[in-house]
Amino acid sequence: MTRAPHLPLAQRRELVLDAALRVMSRTDGPLSVDAVAAEAGVAKTVLYRCFVNRDDMVAALEQRESRRLTDELEAALRAADSPDRVEAMGQFLQTYFTGVTNAPDSYRLIYDRPSPRASRLLQEARATVARHLAPLFNGDGTSAALFVGVVEAGARLVLEGERPHERAVALFAALTEESSS
Repeated sequence: MTRAPHLPLAQRRELVLDAALRVMSRTDGPLSVDAVAAEAGVAKTVLYRCFVNRDDMVAALEQRESRRLTDELEAALRAADSPDRVEAMGQFLQTYFTGVTNAPDSYRLIYDRPSPRASRLLQEARATVARHLAPLFNGDGTSAALFVGVVEAGARLVLEGERPHERAVALFAALTEESSS
């Protein structure tokens, strides 16, 4: 095992969380503190300086990755700057699905292994995004919330190697046409 260099606590915490994410992506069971310490190249005592216990580390990881998810969604919303609603949604989906492609372990943690805490954070992110999308559906919050589910399903397809972008844009076009009737 190669020893990690001495780093400030905040920086060490991030490196330990990165290691925890890698370990979680390889295992189905509970996160092992020993495995995370080995992956991070630190002694367990260093890990316990960063986090009170395993649950604290998992909570911090879920919080960080949920924040990443929300940040990706908000970046995707900012990218959707076309006055044409369908084109704007196409930009949104492309930006979001690219984010999923670039950080698959983060999305798997949130979508595939949700703890009650991660589920609550995901629910908050869904509500935020639905509020931002509602204007694209002529203010129809229900259609926006339904489309958030479509976006999540698309993210899962991206994680499986699919490219659902064009089909999701077509669905958006159909839903917005329906909501304007």
